[in-house]
Amino acid sequence: MRKAFSLLYFRTMSTDNRFKSTEAIVSRAEDAIVIQRDTLDLIRHELDSGFAAAVHILTNAHSIITSGLGKSGFIARKMAASLTSLRFHSQYLHPVDALHGDGGFMDADDVLVAFSKSGETPELLRFASLAKTAGVRVVAVTARRESSLGKLSDAVALAPYTKEIDDQDLLPTTSTTSALIVADLLTVCCAEASGGMLDRLSKSHPDGAIGAALLRTVEEVMHSGAETPTVRVTDALSKALIELTTKALGIVCVVDELDVLVGIITDGDIRRIISRGVDVVNEIVKNVMTSNPITTTPESTLHEALTLMEKRSRQISVLPVVRGGKCVGVIRIHDAVRISL
Repeated sequence: MRKAFSLLYFRTMSTDNRFKSTEAIVSRAEDAIVIQRDTLDLIRHELDSGFAAAVHILTNAHSIITSGLGKSGFIARKMAASLTSLRFHSQYLHPVDALHGDGGFMDADDVLVAFSKSGETPELLRFASLAKTAGVRVVAVTARRESSLGKLSDAVALAPYTKEIDDQDLLPTTSTTSALIVADLLTVCCAEASGGMLDRLSKSHPDGAIGAALLRTVEEVMHSGAETPTVRVTDALSKALIELTTKALGIVCVVDELDVLVGIITDGDIRRIISRGVDVVNEIVKNVMTSNPITTTPESTLHEALTLMEKRSRQISVLPVVRGGKCVGVIRIHDAVRISL
């Protein structure tokens, strides 16, 4: 009987003709993305003094406890984990466990961040009320500012959403995306307001991509010595072409007689030079090089080097490395990213 019921249920759930073709499935997913994107715009428009107040409260907290039930609980766990990686005292506490003694550690200088889409979750409301009686400040992350949770909280970080992406508007999808984004915004704003975000991460996250970017230096991965493509400022452009081809790093460093960096020529420069009809055999490097290029140092972290290459209107993929003005190597974006993976 149970097997027959399961088979009937499966057949009933598998009769939606919209999902018979690849095009239909992709179209349905695209519609869902539009709903999520509209929610992102809504979050941006709803950021207000309540969000700012929540950041101030979190910044001045001794410990940050996060809580929520169901899908909201997973978002709360993520926020606590992110805060912990930034060296804030933070932990997730299940609201039911809190009501059975586990919330006894909370003090008046702590903060509870309570996640609830509706703002009416009974267990969470009881936990928040208990926290308030102990002098703990409460920050609500909810889609409804005027909910019971919103009204008893010290600050409301609104997590609005347009609708869930399923046809019945029931499955927590867009609403959890909104809560996650607001949680991340609170975390990052709190960390930046407290200062020393990079230092916090470097101490708590020595391994993985973050650790590599923050702790490893340019000197560890740069191309140096015989691998460094260099030409003299008075050399012919044809020599720079040979260096570009044989070293294959996408750049040639132009130095003077003391090895002081005075300019660079990149693959892109060569293409532009050729398109202008320049005589690459007889032209002098000095006349076509890019002077005063962006540089990094051997002691810089990979994160600092990547920031120099990427955080600009026109991204660059390779940097000369200088020490005391002298060219000592080059680093490509590929070198830094490869180490970080």
